[in-house]
Formats: sequence, structure tokens, C-alpha cells
Amino acid sequence: MYFSLYTTQKIILIKYRWVLNWLLFPFRKTPNNLQKSKTHLHNYQKIRNTGPEPVICHAPSRSIYFGFEGKVIPCCFNREFIYGKYPEISIKEIIEGGSRKLLQNYLSNEDFSHGCEHCLKMINTGNYEGVEARLYDGLKKQKGGFPAEMIFEIDNTCNLECVMCEGRFSSSILKNREGKGYTQGPYDTSFVEQLIPYLEKLEVAKFLGGEPFLIKQYYDIWEIILKVNPKCIINLQTNGTVYNEKIEKLLKRGHFQIGVSLDSLNKSRFEEIRKPAVFENVINNIDKFINHTRKAGCFTNISVCPMRINAEEIPRIVEFCNSKKVFVYFNTVYTKKFSLMDWNSSEIGEIYKLFNNTRFRDKGYLAKRNINSFRSLTRQIGVWYKLKLKEETRLIKRHHYHKMEFIALFEKKIHGCTSALEEKLLRNLKDIPEEMLLSDAHLEHLQQVDHNEFINVLGEETDDDLQKLLYNFFETGNFLYINKRSEIQT
Repeated sequence: MYFSLYTTQKIILIKYRWVLNWLLFPFRKTPNNLQKSKTHLHNYQKIRNTGPEPVICHAPSRSIYFGFEGKVIPCCFNREFIYGKYPEISIKEIIEGGSRKLLQNYLSNEDFSHGCEHCLKMINTGNYEGVEARLYDGLKKQKGGFPAEMIFEIDNTCNLECVMCEGRFSSSILKNREGKGYTQGPYDTSFVEQLIPYLEKLEVAKFLGGEPFLIKQYYDIWEIILKVNPKCIINLQTNGTVYNEKIEKLLKRGHFQIGVSLDSLNKSRFEEIRKPAVFENVINNIDKFINHTRKAGCFTNISVCPMRINAEEIPRIVEFCNSKKVFVYFNTVYTKKFSLMDWNSSEIGEIYKLFNNTRFRDKGYLAKRNINSFRSLTRQIGVWYKLKLKEETRLIKRHHYHKMEFIALFEKKIHGCTSALEEKLLRNLKDIPEEMLLSDAHLEHLQQVDHNEFINVLGEETDDDLQKLLYNFFETGNFLYINKRSEIQT
């Protein structure tokens, strides 16, 4: 009876807040510096499960992230705003100090400039389902500022060398690809002991790697959670290669939610990406994880890295997830040579066209969620296509200039300087062509170069160096100059 009444009251409160958020939404104003993002911010607010809230992200107040090298941060995308560093500062001081409140105040005013630019970029590209901030909406605000969620990324022990990854996240890559040794992190036995008062009140504990099932200290934390807070959701992201009797017994004891990385359903391609994983083993382990999580009333999800190497497979992976009745989550890959953003506009346009024309027959809540995630990814790729097309257009040399007109552009930059500098400028420009074509990028960059910096470079560099800068300008639209003292790129 108590449980039923409590649950009913909780549902009523959630619905009350949802209605209140919608009623107040039209009266909220977007800060002046975000006017360009206004439409996207409003659209994002409308799809939040809690309704359009006054706070864009609850990560600082409801979650905390233990990262590499003892750095305690807001989330995996904001590694800039550091709350504190363990063991220099105790866990109690970090959690209950003022840094979390400070960042929450910034976000309450829609100020993304303190390391939160990633989510704003995702919102501006229309990939609302992929916005990290959404993950914190469902967490409860705890008394005393205690986090409802803890995220652990404290060790990079990993058995794979994924092509888009780096040594920071994989000990195997660190050793075999980067030629460096494993470094033991600062998280010791005292760290685990200091966590206990907070673990007792957690809703969710997330574990990243490396590979979580290979990180010994995670097993110690899991045992404590199972003892002091057995109802806590234990969420971990695995590469799916590790499964044994010890793990099977562990999964039966707790509320585990499992995310498995899967970037291809083609054996050779999968094994090319996730080296040296065996495709059949991972697929078999996915089925085992699904079986265990369903029995516990939890879920398994598939995490996908859409890249140049597997882009055309993404619709098929969505269908696979729908058939398995598991959620799909799309990561944004920034790694050079693998990121979709590194394609030219024609290549990105082909993938956008493929995704935009893809239709799914699957029905039901889960399939709808997956299809929405896919559509959000499609919108993001569509924005990348437009940006890439715009950038390529900027680089087209289409503005005709005579030699004297071009020299006049440079003379404006040294207006009022000495005759010696004027002579040096003209000496270095005397051999340029009589006729030339410039792009928008050329003209924009020349306009943006600071007047004083231009004069300083002209005065300090040799004629040979100035000729190299001029060559770079004609070839790339950028002088590519590095000030040797201040290291400021012009």
C-alpha cells in the first residue's frame, strides 16, 4: 500500500513539473550571445522527457565524473572544468565544495563557455537525441548536494586497439601503437573508502574504460555497491569481448545495465575496427548480456561509432538493434581520418542522402526511440554537409584582382608605419603575378589579421621567411605564421 501510494505521488509530481515547465517555457528568454542558437535550443527543450526546463543541463548538481589522473570533472565531454584533483583534495571536499555549484550557475544562465561547448554543438546540428545533457534529466536532485550518479573512468586497461581510439583510453594502444608503458593511476584503497557514504545514496554508477571487466578496482567498487546499495543501477560500457563465469555470477547479483560497442555487422570490417576482437564472440556475448539484463529488469544497449569506414552500415545496425529489442546510441567521432566531418561535401552528401531516404518498418516504443536517434544523427550529418559545402565554397578562387589592387590590400595593413617597412613590403610583393584570383577565405583572413601583429611580422622576419608566408597565403588562404615568442597563430 505504501509503495503504491509513494509511486502514485511520485508520478503526480513528475507530471506537475512537466506541465509547469511547459507553461513557463514561452516566457523564458534566450541570452543575447545565443540568439543564433535560439531555434535549436527551443527545439531541444521541447523533446526533453521532463519538458522544457529552466536549466539546460543538470550534470554539475546531479552527477560527478572521476577521470584519468585523479581529475574530477562534470562529464566525459567537459574535461576542462576540473572540480578538483584526487588525492590532492579529498572526495568530500570535491563533492561538497563550490565548484559544482559554480558550473551549475553558469549552465542555469545558458553559459556553455566553461567546457560545455560540445552539447551546444550537438544542439546546433539538430542531433538532440545525442546531447549528453539529456542523460542527467532523469536523475533526482539529492539532499545536501550529493550526486545521484557517479561515473568512473579511472583506468585505461584494455585488450583492444580500436582504430579510432588512442592510448589515453587503451593500455594496449599505449603500449603497442604509442610505445609507452602503463601508468598506475592515483585512485587507491583510500579513494574507494571515501566513496562509501556517497555510494549508499546513488541511483546510478557508470563505469567506463579501458575495458571495465578487466579493471580490478571496479570489482571492489561493485562489491561495495552490492552490499550497501543493492538497488543502485550499475551501468558499464564494454567492448563485448570479455565474458566468463566470474562475470556471469556478478551479473546475477545486481542491477546491471550493459552498453556494448558494435560498429559493424560485417565480420571483416568489425575486426578491422576493433582489433583483435573476434566478431562471433562479441555477438554471442551480446545475447548473454541481453538475457541477464532482462532478467534483472534492466537493459542492454548498443553503442555505435559512425565513421567513414562504416557509415553505410548504420541503418542496418539500427535494424539489428530493433530486432534484438535493445537501444542504440551514436557516439560522435572526432578522430582524424575516421570522422565523417573529414569527408568532402560530396561524400557527406551521399551518406546524408542514404540516411534521409532510409525507412524502417519496426514499431513499438523501443524501435521509435532508435529511429529518433537515427533521425537526429541524420540531421547532424545534414548540418555537416551544409557547413562543408560552405567551407569549400569559401576556398573557391573567384575574386579577380590586379597586382596593384592586391598590393593596396596589404598597404592598408601598414598604414602610418615607417618608409623602411613600406619599402620592405613592396620589395616582397614585386614578383607576384599581374593578375590573380582570390577566394573568400583569402580576403576574410587578410581582414582578420591584427594590424600591429602584421607590422611586427613584417619588421622581424627575413625576406625569405616573408616569401614563405606569402606562398602559404596564396596556397591555403592562411599565412600559417607562428610567432616564435608568443606562439600565437596569425
